[in-house]
Amino acid sequence: MKVRSTHAHSHATLAGILNAAPRDAVALRFGNQQLSYGALCAAVDTIAHGLAARGLGAGDVLGIWLPNTPRWLLLHLACASLGVATLSLNPKLGVKELVSFIDRSACKALAFDVRLAHVQASRNGAHADAAATLEGESLLGQVWRQHAGSLNLLIDCSDDVARVACGEQTDRAQRLPVWCDWEQLQSDRSDALTVRSECAELPCIILSSSGTTSVPKLIVHTQRNVALHVQDVAPGFDVDADCTTLLVLPMCGAFGYTAALMTLAAGATLLLHDVFDPAKAVQALAGQPVSHMFGTNDMVEKMLPASLPDDWRPRALRMFGHANFVPGLDELPAQAERFGIRMVGCFGMSEIFALFAHQRVDAPLPRRGQSGGVPVTASVQVRARDLATGSIAAPMEAGELEFKGSYMMREYFGDPQATAKVFTDDGFLRSGDLGYVNGDGGFTHVSRLGDVLRIGGFLVNPAEIEEALLAICPSSACQVVAVNAEGSSRPFAFVIDHPDLAFDEDAIKNALQQQIARYKVPIRILKVDSFPYVVGPNGSKVKRNELRGMAQAIVDKENAK
Repeated sequence: MKVRSTHAHSHATLAGILNAAPRDAVALRFGNQQLSYGALCAAVDTIAHGLAARGLGAGDVLGIWLPNTPRWLLLHLACASLGVATLSLNPKLGVKELVSFIDRSACKALAFDVRLAHVQASRNGAHADAAATLEGESLLGQVWRQHAGSLNLLIDCSDDVARVACGEQTDRAQRLPVWCDWEQLQSDRSDALTVRSECAELPCIILSSSGTTSVPKLIVHTQRNVALHVQDVAPGFDVDADCTTLLVLPMCGAFGYTAALMTLAAGATLLLHDVFDPAKAVQALAGQPVSHMFGTNDMVEKMLPASLPDDWRPRALRMFGHANFVPGLDELPAQAERFGIRMVGCFGMSEIFALFAHQRVDAPLPRRGQSGGVPVTASVQVRARDLATGSIAAPMEAGELEFKGSYMMREYFGDPQATAKVFTDDGFLRSGDLGYVNGDGGFTHVSRLGDVLRIGGFLVNPAEIEEALLAICPSSACQVVAVNAEGSSRPFAFVIDHPDLAFDEDAIKNALQQQIARYKVPIRILKVDSFPYVVGPNGSKVKRNELRGMAQAIVDKENAK
């Protein structure tokens, strides 16, 4: 498969990337805060000293449980300079999930924000001590009591509320941690730190899978992997020092993380928002020199409400790189282009990073809006494996996509069996995704393998049925899964009904039979109020396995009558 030429890599560490940027260039904007690359490097160095003074060093793990603020980035870059791995924690995680990730990674320190942790803040100038703060039903208190014992340092990184006081080192039997806040972390200056070259081979970022089908896996990437990838992504997406990336995605996920780091690798400016606010994003696109933005396809839909003026245009946007998380939005790229937003389909996964490939910016629709594209560098290989024969599929023939290259993940943390299973004997990573190589330098991603329906002896993309159904059914969204009905696999549809329109299941089925093959027509079209979702670090995904279970239970009950 022919792909782009290989890009030269100058740096194997994130410190090397940062130090190569012009000192006076703007690295980061966040609200009224602005940091040059020189100021960013100085801040990272200061935080690294503070972490080292508190016993963190090469091979340790620090959990970052923070919202999208500069402090997330500063902590991560400081950890990387020490060889400390960052355990990236989604702000929306619950106690059970947090404890699981902390225990499985042997996390030594946790950076938190009181807005997430629900920790009692100081009142009237009087600080709560560490013991009092960890009592009660706060999320942080529950995490501390339930975790297995690896944590010994808690860092309060809150930036806009009063912070709790630093606790002294206490006896482990009392179950109290060492406690410090952001100012104290910056107050320790010891001898100059040396960024060792061997840090490049140590774990740098530990991401988590979405967990839509099983317990989330912890995905380990070395610092060299991160550095190589972001230095490929920047030129691959035509990002240079004159560009500005608007980041509304959480940096705790592979999508937001990759977009942030590749911006810094280009010496460009990162315009950071703490959350995705459609109105705020629209305002930034119109008023700021934003050249690149990344997100899910439904983010664009939310930014283009009916109230948006017809003459609205972004000031400098070249592309909106998107993941197709929400089905049924096939007309959105054309609609967005009328407002000057050029949507470009991307492909990635946490195991190979989120911006692994993208469609050509000048490709026509609908190709440009599809998931997949051309890899950002020739240092990777892509192939598809036939699901029936196990042989390598020819171009345009569907199979499981497999990837090989310099920045595949190192391992699933603490799970050697899963790690061995995901790699082929010749070193390709099995994606679990259905797709095909196009024969023209690109590939097309169709769906997750678990989402593909095998009906009547044929592989059927559920999106095909969903799109046909939405064109007929008065519904706002649709999900199609497969069930076993009297010994054969049949499609079963769930729809979110429009409350103001009549819903006639039989009439919809009859209409569908005129549009698609009869074996593709769902045996049931069931109205629901909402779909079950899992909120992952890269966005919300429908839990199709839960829908399959619901559908099978309904069919079994009806067949038992």
